[in-house]
Order: sequence, then structure tokens, then C-alpha cells
Amino acid sequence: MKQVNFLPEDYMDKKAQRRTNIVCLGLFVVVMAGVGGGFVMTERRQRLVDERLSQINKDMRQASQSLQQLKLLEAKREEMMKKASISASLMEPVPRSLLLATVTNDLPVGVSLTEFELKSKDVSQDSDNLTPQARRVRNKKSQLSNNKAPTTDQELFTPKKWETTIEITGLAPTDIQVAQFIAQLHKSKLFQEVNLLYSEEHEVEEEIIRQFKLMVILDPEVRASEEEVAEARKKFVTGIY
Repeated sequence: MKQVNFLPEDYMDKKAQRRTNIVCLGLFVVVMAGVGGGFVMTERRQRLVDERLSQINKDMRQASQSLQQLKLLEAKREEMMKKASISASLMEPVPRSLLLATVTNDLPVGVSLTEFELKSKDVSQDSDNLTPQARRVRNKKSQLSNNKAPTTDQELFTPKKWETTIEITGLAPTDIQVAQFIAQLHKSKLFQEVNLLYSEEHEVEEEIIRQFKLMVILDPEVRASEEEVAEARKKFVTGIY
């Protein structure tokens, strides 16, 4: 038996078209939702990256400022150590008043001094005068400097080392008094060496006496105490022409 369709001919086509449109619209919504979600996630990640980059830049600026402050403090420290080194090198370990008192107060009878000359020579960089230990320290400092290794304040700035000598010219009746004077100077802890440069006849007011000259080298390791300095200031220096 033949079925009769009472619906309009285009009804089924329109219904199929609507169904297709609904499916396409749903797919479009799903796709747009995915695109929108991806954009939101990308935007959020970009914001986090920007915040992290901003924090890193801030930390780098702070680190740069801290490094500049550290360099400034290091420069000030080196300047202070340099000034301290200069001050230490300018200070006399043994005051001249004590040296003069030590030399003159034990003069033998009949001995007098005509000249007293104090000389100082910087031997800090004189390798010929350095001890083996001092040479090792200087070589080590040079190696550390070449390797850019950190050094201590004492290695960076050390006070200059001075060699102090006293040239003494005087008059004595005989060489016996000269020998006695040299022996007295040898007893002092202030002096490292006492050398006789010459002793010769000399006429003073028609009297033949001995004119002598000594070179005394101070011990660089000796430091005068406050008591010794105070005692030297109290003593009356005699025996100088």
C-alpha cells in the first residue's frame, strides 16, 4: 500500500538544515571557547612572565647598587689602609731624643762629639736587603695579585721598612777611649752594628788628639718603650761640641 506524505516537500530539507546549523553553531561555540580559553591562559602566562622579568630587573638594579656600594666601601677601605700605612711609616720607632741620650750619656772621660748625623733609607723594595722570608711574602703577594685573588689588609698595605744609620764624628785622647766608646754602644739594644770608619791624628789648639768617625746601624725591629722615652727626656745630654 502506498504511503501518502502530507508534509510540505521542503519541510524535511529545512529540518535537516536547521539541525546542521545547530551542530555547526555548537562546534563554533566550542572552538571559540577553546580559542578564548587559550588566549586567557596565554595572557595569564605572559603576565606572570612580565612580573617575573620585572622582579629580575629590580633585583639586578639592587644588586648593581649593592655592588657599587661595595666597590665604594672597598675604595674607602684601601684609602684608609694606605693612610694608616703612611702614618705608620712616618712614626719613629725610636725617638731621636732617646738615640742622642744613648750615644752621649755613656761617653768615656775625655771623649767629645763634633758631629751627629741621622740618616734613613727606604729598603722596603730593596730585594738585596730582604730576608728570605720577606722575599717569599713579596713573591706570594705578586702571585695573588696576578691571580686576582683577595688579599688581606696587611698584605695590601705594609708599612715601609727603613734602615736608619747614625754617623758620629768625635774627638778622643787616644784610641783606647774610642774602643771604650764603641764597646758601650755595642751594649745598647737599640743598635745592630757599630763600625769604625776611621781614627786618625788631629790637631786641636796645638794638641794632638784622635779624631774618629763611627757608623751605627739601628736595629729595625727595636721599638722604644714609653718609659725609655720619658727617661731620655729627663737626661741632660752632654759631650757635644
